[in-house]
Amino acid sequence: MQRATKDVLYFETGPDNEPTLYVDPGEEFEVETQMNRGPWLDDHPDKEALEKKLLFGNPSSGCIYVNGAEAGQVLIVRIGEIDIDPIGFTRFRGANGAMPGWLGGSGVGEHHKVVEIKDGFILWSDELKIPVAPMLGVVGVSQANTRWTHAWAGQWGGNFDIQEVTTGASVHLPVSVPGALLHIGDMHARQGDGEICGAGGIESGCRVRITCELAERPESMTWPRITNETHIMTTAMARPAEDAFRTALEEMILWLEDDYGFSRGEAYLFLGQVLEARCTQFVNPTFSYVAKVDRKYLPKR
Repeated sequence: MQRATKDVLYFETGPDNEPTLYVDPGEEFEVETQMNRGPWLDDHPDKEALEKKLLFGNPSSGCIYVNGAEAGQVLIVRIGEIDIDPIGFTRFRGANGAMPGWLGGSGVGEHHKVVEIKDGFILWSDELKIPVAPMLGVVGVSQANTRWTHAWAGQWGGNFDIQEVTTGASVHLPVSVPGALLHIGDMHARQGDGEICGAGGIESGCRVRITCELAERPESMTWPRITNETHIMTTAMARPAEDAFRTALEEMILWLEDDYGFSRGEAYLFLGQVLEARCTQFVNPTFSYVAKVDRKYLPKR
């Protein structure tokens, strides 16, 4: 099995990133993700070398070229088993989008916590064990004419920080360049809605199995979609957060109209009864919203 390793890290997604792995549609491969720079390095024997390597946030493990991918298609990234590293951390620097600097951190101040991850639990303290809920923060492809740091997310995917991007999910990304140029990283062992600490969630590393497929892009699809066994989901990123919600809602209405036989008005009324939506991160340059519909309410296709 091929593997995307931590040997070459990218901190931006762009059309001139040199591919480090070439995969075929339907081929399963493994991605070994790199944990973000943080207080876990303080006692690490390779601290100096790692600090030089981890210059910026949310590194992706190289750049993955999917053979046959062309602009106008959709890359479907199927996420398989995730094997989490045994260490993680979370950190709040005192101010971010959820706790603005002009409030002085509301008296919270700077804090961090390094944790052991063992037997499916985050060992928060001697008394508290929190179950892991691993997710990939960054899953994105390159746009044709722009570069984006992995702090950002948008129509290309990128730094989603959406908890549903996990084992059993498929992330649907619009392809803009040959090979798609897939970037994967920013694994969290767990993350609460809003990602209010900024550095997580529990930042960690992992080995994750991935399979990619290609399909024609639906005419109405502008933003990434997520599917799993129970739900169909639309995503959007914007600031303010309500703009992200409006876009995710719009994308869901068009999806229901195109693929499930709803008229536009009926789709809107339908979503008024069954829509699930929330802001999953409120700290990046743009905020992430996911809109969901349970498959049990959808007509058979």
